[in-house]
Amino acid sequence: MLLDNIRLAFRNLRQRPKRSWLTILGILIGVAAVVALVSLGEGMQQSINREFEAFGYNVVMITGHSEHRLGEGALAGANTFKLDLKPLETVHGVEAVGGVLIKTPYVSAGKREGYLLTWGIAPELMQAFPAYYKPEVGRTFQAGEPNAATLGSNVAKDLGLSVGDRFIVETQEFEVVGILERRNDPDVNYAIFIPIQTMQELTEEREKISYVMIRTIRDHDVRDTASAIKEIVREQRGKDDLNVHTTEDMRDLMQNLVGILRAALGGIAAISLLVGGVGVMNTMYTAVLERTREIGVMKAVGARRRHILRLFLLESAFMGLVGGLLGVLIGLGIAVVIKYVAPLFIAGTTLEVGFSPGLILGVLGFSFVLGAVSGFMPARSAAALPPVEALRYE
Repeated sequence: MLLDNIRLAFRNLRQRPKRSWLTILGILIGVAAVVALVSLGEGMQQSINREFEAFGYNVVMITGHSEHRLGEGALAGANTFKLDLKPLETVHGVEAVGGVLIKTPYVSAGKREGYLLTWGIAPELMQAFPAYYKPEVGRTFQAGEPNAATLGSNVAKDLGLSVGDRFIVETQEFEVVGILERRNDPDVNYAIFIPIQTMQELTEEREKISYVMIRTIRDHDVRDTASAIKEIVREQRGKDDLNVHTTEDMRDLMQNLVGILRAALGGIAAISLLVGGVGVMNTMYTAVLERTREIGVMKAVGARRRHILRLFLLESAFMGLVGGLLGVLIGLGIAVVIKYVAPLFIAGTTLEVGFSPGLILGVLGFSFVLGAVSGFMPARSAAALPPVEALRYE
């Protein structure tokens, strides 16, 4: 009997193709919007996790209160401060300590010139984070190389520089010793990296830094180290005017923000799903009116209320399922297109698309249920029609 109901439901949908496809379109649009946004949000979270895993969770950072960094990258021209890093090296569990000074000095490379993001970074930091500052070509600069520079992948391409080439920062000439692999961090891809002491001399900001990076020994409790560092910083400064936080704190902050964004956009997209559900309900009510005599005939030859109810529920559920299936495919397609188109409009943007079988099955199941629920009231109305009155209906 169920197979008969399924065949009859499909036949009835094919008899009204335009109305059926317009109803399916309402579900399709809502599902496509939800899938595209969820896929981009999932990809964003995967990208965040991958970047922090490469950087490491055994890291403590010291920044100014006015600097609200969401990741390892920094804003050019951020407030600088003075801090003696020697006492930090004595903290139990500390493996490497170094400062970073970020500015936008005047850079000249042949005919290409301008004010570019430049990091003055301690050489030991680049050695301490080999997975993050990983050269694609050449190497990172080392201590005792004041005129060596390592370039981000994008800035190297924009300046037309390769390993061995020379360029000028302010009034000093540098030699490119390496070009980093591309990362999902535009602050790295578009940055020039030079020794911090050289940067401090060029910008006349001796002993000043934008922030401090501290790498701890693996398997050591990084939060204990962060607490000890915070006490030292407070004693040096005489006040609590610097932030001390771990990369895990920063990752959690970013994931919370992404989660809020996903929920907000997903909620907005879900409204269109509800509109699609209303469309299914409207279509099914119209179908009940058009097929009143047919319902009467079915009841006259022995069909029970549950048979009529099942027939109309299957019709509405199938419309939801087809809309969900097409919506999943189109939604993933939209997400992939956005991934490749976004960098053309926003330089340095790197988007990922993440989806799982669970997401697809969940969306298809929800679409099927949404169609069935939307068609329940019309189906119940159809099942409740008295056969005599239904046969008289014109």
